[in-house]
Amino acid sequence: MVRMAAGQSACIAACLIMKTYHIHIGGLVQGVGFRPHVYKIAEQMALTGWVSNTKDGVHIEINAEETVSALFYRSVIQQPPDNAVITAHSIKEVAPKTFSSFSILPDNTDSKPDLLLTPDFAICEHCKNETADPKNRRYRYPFTTCLHCGPRYSIIKALPYERYHTTMSHLPMCEDCSDEYNNVYDRRHYSQTNSCNKCSIPMHLFSAAGKIISHQPEEILINCKQYFAAGNIIAVKGIGGYLLLCDATNESAVQQLRSRKHRPARPFALLYASIENASKDVHISEYEEAALKDKAAPIVLCRLKEVQQNEICTYVIAPGLDKIGIMLPCAPLLQLLVNDFGKPLITTSANISGSPIIYNDEEALEKLSGIADYIITYEREIVVPQDDSVLQLTDKGEKIILRRSRGMAPNYFPNPFEATDECILATGGELKNAFAIQERHRLYISQFLGNQESLASQEAFTHTSNHLFDLLQTKPSVILADKHPGYFVSQRANELSLENNIPLFSVQHHEAHFGAVLAENGLLSAQEPVLGIIWDGAGYGDDQQVWGGEFFVFEYGEINRTVHFDYFPQLLGDKMSREPRLSALSLLKQLPAKQSVLEPYFSVTEWQYYQQLIKQPATLLTSSVGRLLDAVACILGICSINTYEGEAAMKLEAVARSYRGEMTDYYPLPVKNNRIELLLMLQDMMHDREAGMPVNQVAAKIFYSLALTVGRMSDHLGIDKIAFSGGVFQNALLTNMIDSLYAGKKQLYRHKQLSPNDECIGFGQLACYHLSKKRQMEMQLPASMIISEMN
Repeated sequence: MVRMAAGQSACIAACLIMKTYHIHIGGLVQGVGFRPHVYKIAEQMALTGWVSNTKDGVHIEINAEETVSALFYRSVIQQPPDNAVITAHSIKEVAPKTFSSFSILPDNTDSKPDLLLTPDFAICEHCKNETADPKNRRYRYPFTTCLHCGPRYSIIKALPYERYHTTMSHLPMCEDCSDEYNNVYDRRHYSQTNSCNKCSIPMHLFSAAGKIISHQPEEILINCKQYFAAGNIIAVKGIGGYLLLCDATNESAVQQLRSRKHRPARPFALLYASIENASKDVHISEYEEAALKDKAAPIVLCRLKEVQQNEICTYVIAPGLDKIGIMLPCAPLLQLLVNDFGKPLITTSANISGSPIIYNDEEALEKLSGIADYIITYEREIVVPQDDSVLQLTDKGEKIILRRSRGMAPNYFPNPFEATDECILATGGELKNAFAIQERHRLYISQFLGNQESLASQEAFTHTSNHLFDLLQTKPSVILADKHPGYFVSQRANELSLENNIPLFSVQHHEAHFGAVLAENGLLSAQEPVLGIIWDGAGYGDDQQVWGGEFFVFEYGEINRTVHFDYFPQLLGDKMSREPRLSALSLLKQLPAKQSVLEPYFSVTEWQYYQQLIKQPATLLTSSVGRLLDAVACILGICSINTYEGEAAMKLEAVARSYRGEMTDYYPLPVKNNRIELLLMLQDMMHDREAGMPVNQVAAKIFYSLALTVGRMSDHLGIDKIAFSGGVFQNALLTNMIDSLYAGKKQLYRHKQLSPNDECIGFGQLACYHLSKKRQMEMQLPASMIISEMN
């Protein structure tokens, strides 16, 4: 920060030729304290003028001599607020104006929105300390925020970011808060979410029957401590939606939550008051600690310790797993609740299983009464619902994002795609949906929106996309969709295309995965070929089969399928993805004599039916590595029916990680006629199982064999640039094995800001669309010959 005596600055300025300069700053510059930042520098340099938020960023005008204006400009740009992201900036001389002082002005322009949208920020250390300080006026205030923390995206109704455009517009500030708001040296100068105990956001505690118990924040907090101790479940309104909390050391409470939520085995995350308390139960690396303390406050998967000092009931929190998700409080209300109780709390999205997070107060009181014993609401409406983001770290500290939501959505920067005069809506995939929007040079990717087979998830897609288009004051002129004609999200895309008479293009699922990781790593213009390894559960293939174990080559701007895992029967459609026993039966069709190992997982009637079924010619085939891992998990006796998505693969990974021996042995996976054959691997695995090899060793050997396949395929094709995408690469064990084998020997590329799962599909659809446009320009062919039109 430039510091100069005010009198000295004024004297120098008076002796020089004064001009008027206009500065425009674009990016993530609203809701981060940028105007106060500018104001302080202007005041210290004794400059006159103004600063204002507008729909396209921050605008500034000053009176200054040329060298002073340059110094001011550098100071503003080079030392931005911590949460700011500057994507563009410019300064120009304009017609002379005279200003008597420097001020913050309201927006009076009607420009088209052109900026990054500020995400929600977790409570900062300053605010956390204030809520814990009995001498501070915000002591135990559940909604303490400042310029550096608090809700942003979840409460914004329109741009620019001003209190009157948020869901706090109805709440006037008290005199003390107004003084802070107008004090340039205060941490809450122009903080749009400012409030305190005097002008508190009204808060309410209800019973499950909807009866009001209290309106007093302190009484509510005291009651909650007693409720947790009694084993009760409390629904608490968070930043992005309602959460369900209960005592993580009370087995009965956790089992009650599972029963009421119809969630028999899916792991729960834990809320801890501090890193120190969490480290009593889990191993926390320096990378994991940094992720936990990030301003997004995500859930981070950490490995359980042999003994948990907090006596959490891990066997019902995360059955069959060696990692649990932990998080620190993202909001002061959660901080106060977990501090008061003194033990870790279960925290999970408040919803009916399979549906999006509940965020509306009336809906919470109606739908959560059968799950929660008590419900806490408050009068700050949530406009954009968001689950907690979830990630884990590799041994090298690389992030594997499992769910990109609160604190991470909706921006993507820098935008790897060329600016366009089109507004493109890429509708994404069916499972783990997240849509993408490119508007000119800006790129936005929605939060996780769930499985689009659910009506509630479809409504969440519509609500979120409409809200984002309204914020940006635009509408789509091009729509992209997955090629699968049966996907609800693809059908919705087709409806939008017909309703609005705009073109719709389809993109193959796995090509979108590959396009996404290429774009994330700046490889769309790569001069050398790139090998794309895309392994997941399912995607509609160009041959109308179910793909999922794919090797693509990207060269000369085109993506081509080169090799894939052997096809095996996809039994009963999507039912096989829910029942690993069917995947196992399908794979062992090649080894009839070995099928008896699976008989205990079926009833007599089922066994007779499926024995007849697998003798029939297969009408649908799959190459899915996801289903392959499901089959292995069943054959090894780990999981025969999934009670939640990915259960078998997650438990297989946990079992494999428990093997501590050195990995040198592997199963053969030969390549023949551009297919990776599975028969020899299956034969050897069954032999190992029958010979009594420990299950964890067999599981580790499977993953090691897959890791070796990466290098062998790279050598086979003569391509050392390797990019990975697909849900299988959420597996940290497999990722670590690949790194240990090939890091430094080959160039490995993974997702950075996005998940390898289907949340990246919308982004990947954009990548493929831009590749097709580029080829269209180079070849002068119509776009419909590059990407097939659906309508």
